[in-house]
Amino acid sequence: MENVERPRRKRRFASRKKRTLDPNLVIDYKYPDVLKRFVTERGKIIPRRISGATAKQQRQIALAVKQARFLGMLNYSVSHPHEKGFTGEMAAATVMLAGRDFGGRGRFDRGEGRGDRGEGRFADRGESRAESKGASEEE
Repeated sequence: MENVERPRRKRRFASRKKRTLDPNLVIDYKYPDVLKRFVTERGKIIPRRISGATAKQQRQIALAVKQARFLGMLNYSVSHPHEKGFTGEMAAATVMLAGRDFGGRGRFDRGEGRGDRGEGRFADRGESRAESKGASEEE
């Protein structure tokens, strides 16, 4: 078998058109609809290589997004559903706590507390704390 050299083809790179942001676009925290274009679903600010913003525009976008988040005009994370008022919070809490079992014994039923039930440091003597106080006052 002979080594047959094939002529090499020249690779042609497709030149991509650079994405650019409109220079007349007003970037301000007062316009959350404009700022939502530069924020992902998880709430991250889109980098300038993807958005096509210049360095100056990217700084303005970052500052405006942070201001809008602080003022509550833009969510920190867009993916969370909104709950409406106190009833929404209570409904969410009810759903969250529905699967838990709170029946049975609490902290004080396990003998960890030092109530007047003969527990704690006087339990080994067979007397309660109240009896011990009464005995020491008599002496």
